Amino acid sequence: MPAQHPRTRQSIALASLCAITLTVVPVTAFANGTRLPNQDAEATARSNAFAATADNPSAIYYNPAGITQLPGLQILAESYTVLAQNDYIPAGGGSRVEAKRQVAVVPQLYATYTPEKSPVSYGIGVYSPFGQATNWPDNSGFRTIATKNEIQFITIAPTVAWKICDQLSIGAGMQINQVSADLRSGLTPAPGNELHFKGDDTSLGYNLGLIWRINEHHVIGLTYQSRSISHFEGTVNLTPPVGASAPASLDLPFPDVIILGYSWRPTSKWNLEFNVDRTNWDLVNTPTLHSSVVTVPLAFNWKPSYYYEFGITRYLTDGWRISAGYCYSENSVPNSTFNPAVPDMARQLVSFGVGRTVGAISGYLTYQHGFKSTRDVSGAPTSVFAQSPDGRYEGSLDAIALSFRYAF
Repeated sequence: MPAQHPRTRQSIALASLCAITLTVVPVTAFANGTRLPNQDAEATARSNAFAATADNPSAIYYNPAGITQLPGLQILAESYTVLAQNDYIPAGGGSRVEAKRQVAVVPQLYATYTPEKSPVSYGIGVYSPFGQATNWPDNSGFRTIATKNEIQFITIAPTVAWKICDQLSIGAGMQINQVSADLRSGLTPAPGNELHFKGDDTSLGYNLGLIWRINEHHVIGLTYQSRSISHFEGTVNLTPPVGASAPASLDLPFPDVIILGYSWRPTSKWNLEFNVDRTNWDLVNTPTLHSSVVTVPLAFNWKPSYYYEFGITRYLTDGWRISAGYCYSENSVPNSTFNPAVPDMARQLVSFGVGRTVGAISGYLTYQHGFKSTRDVSGAPTSVFAQSPDGRYEGSLDAIALSFRYAF
């Protein structure tokens, strides 16, 4: 068989990527609020302090201006596997209630292409920037508030970037979001009945990025991801004793995000970065589930929250590199509207990763640990049956991220 021309190989790779983007369906994962910032193994190893580095194809998510650093065609395939656990101890004492332990596998896929001697770069990514899954048992004491709830959020992001000069690059991308919601709660404290809404929607957004290379030692990264609103259309079902079903709708906004990063590179062997990452949860107020059989206001009234991220990478010989990071994540949900469907709490996370590049192939393996977090909730809203979610919540998180990259 004759050897394939490089352009032919690149065309086949791009066609394969387009086919994969139609079949990749991420599994819902866990995060503070419903945000999932871990979109690349190497970035996760640095606790996502990556906005000013952004030197692999996951820059499509972290900072689209970064893809101008990537020559030729590059494809990056990822997986983020997380085990999260949430427990609840009722106010005033009582038996510990454990949410169902769930392992979620979230794949990501990115491709970038920079023509030879061109200042313009192109890319496409598939990832899940938001996602949530909780599954509380019927004996939780708050089943009329929340039982099983899931949100799946898949983004396809075509991207373009321009290297204006050696010091400055800018980038922008469209975000095509396929979002589904599966929300459930009990109708009465006794098991055997529920209110169940299931709907989906396709929404649009965008992201912008800038990288300013002040000099070889100092780099600034700035990125903005727009808000989007999902106009869910679906069905609401009320199971016995009511027994009713009807079309239903729900408008649910997802927040905009802005990230500022500073990278200090004292030598070519070290890269230290600090990021401040703001999620504007303030726009999530009180959306309402509408149908002919029931109308349910969903009181969120969340507040903006921040990730404070620090990461460091040491570049070794023979293509090896190691990274470590620390992240502090603020709580987004006040007690006054707390709902155990999203048991949000402040978290501290550490991570460590190792990678290697051999020729055209790169790989990275990362472990992330979220220290045990606790939150005491009081004054949260009660249901019509006077069930209350007040009490102590405990959460933990462990995750493995793995990536493979091929540069054509």
